[in-house]
Order: sequence, then C-alpha cells, then structure tokens
Amino acid sequence: MSQPFISIIIPTYNVESYIARCLDSCINQTLHNIEILVIDDCGSDDSIKIAQRYADKDSRIRIIHNEKNLGTFQTRIQGIKHAKGSYIAFLDADDYLHLQACEALHRHTTLHNADILHFKAHYPANPNTPLLAKLTHYIRYILPTRFSKAPLYNEQIAYNFFLDSKQFPKFTLWDKCYNTTLLRQVCKCFTDSSFTPIVADDMLFFLAIVAIAKSYTSIDKRLYFYCLNAQSSMQAPSKKQRRIDSFAYVANALHSLRLDSSLLPKIAETMSKNLAALIILESRLSRMHGGGDIAESQHNSTSHSVATRQSLQDSLHSTQMTEILAPLMPLVESELIPAPKIPKYMRYIHSQYLLSCILSLQYWNRCLTYIRMLIYTLSLGRVKL
Repeated sequence: MSQPFISIIIPTYNVESYIARCLDSCINQTLHNIEILVIDDCGSDDSIKIAQRYADKDSRIRIIHNEKNLGTFQTRIQGIKHAKGSYIAFLDADDYLHLQACEALHRHTTLHNADILHFKAHYPANPNTPLLAKLTHYIRYILPTRFSKAPLYNEQIAYNFFLDSKQFPKFTLWDKCYNTTLLRQVCKCFTDSSFTPIVADDMLFFLAIVAIAKSYTSIDKRLYFYCLNAQSSMQAPSKKQRRIDSFAYVANALHSLRLDSSLLPKIAETMSKNLAALIILESRLSRMHGGGDIAESQHNSTSHSVATRQSLQDSLHSTQMTEILAPLMPLVESELIPAPKIPKYMRYIHSQYLLSCILSLQYWNRCLTYIRMLIYTLSLGRVKL
C-alpha cells in the first residue's frame, strides 16, 4: 500500500455510544487512501471491541493500545508517533466527518502545500442534550472565530490565532489538518507526561504548532461535525478542581515553552489572563470545597507572596469573593498574571454567578461572558450558562 495521504487520529475512551458513527464516517470517505488510528486510552466500556470489529473488516484501521490511561493530550501524541500519513487530522470519537472531507483536503493540499489547512465545522447537539447545554454550545460556536481566508506565513499565523483581537479566539485542533513532519517537531516540546491537562490542552499544543509552522491556508467548507455530548465527563461538576488545575498547568506551561518566536512572551501573557478568567468562571455555579483560602497558612510562601496575599485579602469584602479568587493565587504569586482589582461596588453584589462573571472580565473581556450575564439577568437568575 502507498503512503496514506492522511492519518486520522481518534483518541478513544468510553465512547461506545458514538464510536461506530465516528468510524462509519471514516471508512466511507470518498478518498480511499487514508489511515485510521484508533488510540485505546484504557477505558472501561466496549469502545475498543466495537473498533476491533471494524478493524477486522477494514485494513486501513489500526488500533494502538496505551499501556495506561494517558488522557487526550498524550494520547494524541501517541497517535502522531504511529502515523504514516503525509498529513494528520484529529477526530474526537464522539464526533464525525463529512464523507467528502478527506477528498476536499487532498484536493486543497495538492494546490497549496501548507503546514496547516483550516476548515469549518457543523455544531449539532445529541438528542439527549439538556436545553441549557445546547444553548451554551450554540452560542460558543456561532461567534466569529479566527478563520483566515487569506494564506498566512510564519509569525502571521501565531498573530492571527492568538493576538488578533478582532475575532473570537479558538484553538481547537480538530478543525485543521497538519503536515506530519511539523507535528513530530511539536511533540518534542512535550516530553513530560507527569500531569495531563483535561482542558485547555488544545491551546498549549496549538501554540507550539503555530510557533513552528511556516504556512497556513484554509478551505471554506464545513467538513467536521462537532457534537455536544451530554455524557462527556470533562464538564462534570466533580471535575471542577481538575479543570482548575489544568488551566493553571497550561498557564505555567505557556511561559515554559522554548520556541523560536518573538511573539511567544506576549502570547503567553495574554493567554494566561484568558486562563485566569476561566478559573474564576469555574466558581460561577458552585463554591469550591477544599479549594484553599487566600489567608491560609503561609509558612512556605515568600515575603512577596505573603504581601500579595495580604493585600488581596484586605481588598476583599466577603468570604464568597475570597473563595472565588483563591484558586488564582498561585498564578498571581508566580507573577504570571496581575493581582485582581476589586471595585468597591462589588461588595453590594451577592450573586456568586454575577461576581464570578464580573471578576473574570478584568482578565478576559469576553463576549460570551456578557451574554451569560445578560441571560442570567433577564431570566431573574434562573438561567445559568
């Protein structure tokens, strides 16, 4: 068999309800010269048994088994290591492709030999998805994003996706395909697998991609179906602390990347503030339990961090606000983000939801947050997105 045009990497973990639909969309592609890599991330359901039945009938499917659960971030890296295609695309196992996706990508890369090829997506919700989750899903993805119809080169690529403020930032990996050689270079930046972020990992990985990439082009077609999965565990309340830890990990990692890009310091500064806003927003629906306190024991803190904690503690007007901001303190003390400013009028706001939203805006003046606040206010506090 000749070298596949594209390797489709599918991290697979407890998706038995969706994996057949995903694989059907791959094996029925109008372009036959593809490779389908199912990466088994050691789930507990029958996802891999289902995938194996497909592999038994179609030699283009290979199943790669992780030795232990690695999470999506490291599982994608495993897929890159095994890929044989000239290009790589990432497909989440609960999503699926347009049947002409690979053919369209092949046609476009033949004309434009770019490192990154960007395409668009549909955003359906599964039938069992709650109404509020559907609403948030649609709002998040109808906002204009940084999709450039014009070709981009070198640092133009990183600027477009991370610093151009005219569009809504979006760092997803699945709506693009990439030169395989480029991704193998990127993998060398991520050798530490001691902690695997469960959110914001796309931001970190994509920053490394655009810092190295030399060329970008796009195809104005919707080739991917990004489905809202109501059963996904990543947004479960029980994962709240893990999400906060992931945001903090990525903020630190952004500043630790060693890449040849003059834009990297500014990008790391901007994205760390975005992540700080997301950490604050994690408290909008429920309080932290065991998440620490700004005024907790400081025997291991430096004199600077003690002063920072005390200054912030003095400016707060409620235990509620203290709990919302406590998870930010490691980033403030590391000087990755500035300390939050607490306007005096906030002492009169008793809604935890509104407090979290308003506090987050000083780090990320985000359109979606204003929409959340508007809907919450108009519904008299009944609708929380």
